[in-house]
Amino acid sequence: MPEGLQASLSHFDETIASSVMQRARDYWRRGLVSINETTDSNAEASATVHVGSANFTVTLTIADAQPSTTCTCSAPQPCRHAAAAMLELRDGKSPAHLNQDAVDRAIARSTTDMADIPHEMYDALLAAIVAKHDMSFVGGLGPESFTFIWTSRWQDMPADSTPNDFTHLYSIDEATDIIHRSLTDFTAPKPGQSAEDRAKELENTPIARGSAVFNGVHTVLENAIKSTDWEKATANICLCIRTLAQIVHVFNDKDGIARSHAHALMLPVTRYFTWMSEEAAPDVSGNALNELMKAGTDDMVMHIFSGGIPVFSCALPFARWDDTSMWAYEAMETADKALGTDTSVTACENRGFDIGWSRHRLIALRHDVAALAGDSIALAEARKELGDDVTAQTLKLASDVLRGDNDAAVQIVRSVNKANQATVDSARTANEALLMTLDINPRSELGVSGWLGVTEAVMQAALDKEGLEELYTNNILNATVKIGILYVPRMARLVGQAAWPAKNTELMTKCGRQLVQRRAMLADVNEQLRKQGKNPVPPVALRNPAYELLIIQNRDADAALDYIRVTGAVSKEMLDIVADKSPDEARKISDRLQAAQKARGEKPTELIDSKEYDVLDAADAAAAAVDAILRPDAHPAE
Repeated sequence: MPEGLQASLSHFDETIASSVMQRARDYWRRGLVSINETTDSNAEASATVHVGSANFTVTLTIADAQPSTTCTCSAPQPCRHAAAAMLELRDGKSPAHLNQDAVDRAIARSTTDMADIPHEMYDALLAAIVAKHDMSFVGGLGPESFTFIWTSRWQDMPADSTPNDFTHLYSIDEATDIIHRSLTDFTAPKPGQSAEDRAKELENTPIARGSAVFNGVHTVLENAIKSTDWEKATANICLCIRTLAQIVHVFNDKDGIARSHAHALMLPVTRYFTWMSEEAAPDVSGNALNELMKAGTDDMVMHIFSGGIPVFSCALPFARWDDTSMWAYEAMETADKALGTDTSVTACENRGFDIGWSRHRLIALRHDVAALAGDSIALAEARKELGDDVTAQTLKLASDVLRGDNDAAVQIVRSVNKANQATVDSARTANEALLMTLDINPRSELGVSGWLGVTEAVMQAALDKEGLEELYTNNILNATVKIGILYVPRMARLVGQAAWPAKNTELMTKCGRQLVQRRAMLADVNEQLRKQGKNPVPPVALRNPAYELLIIQNRDADAALDYIRVTGAVSKEMLDIVADKSPDEARKISDRLQAAQKARGEKPTELIDSKEYDVLDAADAAAAAVDAILRPDAHPAE
């Protein structure tokens, strides 16, 4: 780069509007600037800024105070693209968007310093934290700033998804007509079908995935998110949101397809508003966001869209910029008023959504707005409002994990676990806050195991063997789903080969006692249900897959027989073990099982292979056959 140009760049940022520099720094940090080859001129340099599929070419020429600039965009000079190019020329390549050193250290710990147990959940936790972690803004609040980071994803969008100024945007009348025609076509009777029959069919048939009822909404939305006519496009987007809410309400959505469709729609909408927050004039983007918030506060939209939270979250990217942050704060106030403070059961039933849950999520959104805006006072207030609930603890936990403060992380998970042992509902709240605060995939191992999985991951990182033993013991004793089986081999690896026999005996004893206690509790529950005229809970609800694995590994015939009689969960492996000691008893159980299957109209098999069955059958014969397995003394052999 020419020396004169280098010198003129030394203080260029002091004369450019702060809002322009904010966006320029964002482009620079995200690595969107590339310097072109030096021209023959000693007074000039060129760069390209890649924003989505658009490439803006900037030319800088030596001038008295700072370089004069030209750009292929239409904004007044110096624009954000020119400022980003000057940052790249003056300061070189930006540091990584994330604190990569901290990430690398955390990954190293997860693969080298941890105990000899699976690392997958810690890696998944780390990935979720990194995805939520943003240290990119000037004067940032460090690793305690978390938000929905859409901007880093936007640049990977396909080229044809980038808004542009040459797309023909449907007018609101055209958009309304397209959607109306689509719904009319969907509800029209088929050939030879009467209007009454079509109405009954629509009433009785759940909306299918890919149903034509969505065609009009798709057409209008895809057109809107490609346009830079921000306010008019937003009007069409709001029309789509309201239409989807009506579709869920009016048609048969028993399978939840339309509701899922409505929520999925918010991803492209959020991306569009992220783009708008960067590219549109502040007053224009503010007006558009206000229109979206009005749609979000529609009673039907709030009912279908979980209290409107997915819509309100579109305000988050606006908090990043000085000249648009006011819109984000106003959106939070709009959401607060719309939700109200009445979280009673009656209010929730009347409005059709969990108001308390939505207010809880709104608190997290307000926290993220304050963090993105770099507003330390508002952030402190938001954290007071969060208090010490599990959402706030999750944010703190993520900070500690990324910083490598394992002791602090362990203290957080211990305190949360202690607080959430009180009720099933509080534990469920912990899992919901975990999955939503860190955007963890609910189908992943970490998502399935929930907060207990996070506890394990953190204790692994801290090499807290005592804590892991306590956790694994609890998970084995209370395993009610198949994932509980995993904790048996993990416990074996944790305690080591020498100590495993004693630990194995201890677990077998504790699981046997736990089963007896749970059977007594189930009897009390079923007695209450009987008095209420309700169906009892089947004994198979007592099933513990981890205990089954221990029984199979130990080939304990007595424990296997007791387990089958208590739970009714019969598998080939368990009956094989019973047959080792009591082949006649195993044959009787098998015969009774076949009778139960026959009574249920199933094809009888000699043994079922690792498959539990429901002992609550409508057929009396099936119920009697199952009862014969559970209580053989009450059914003497003929």
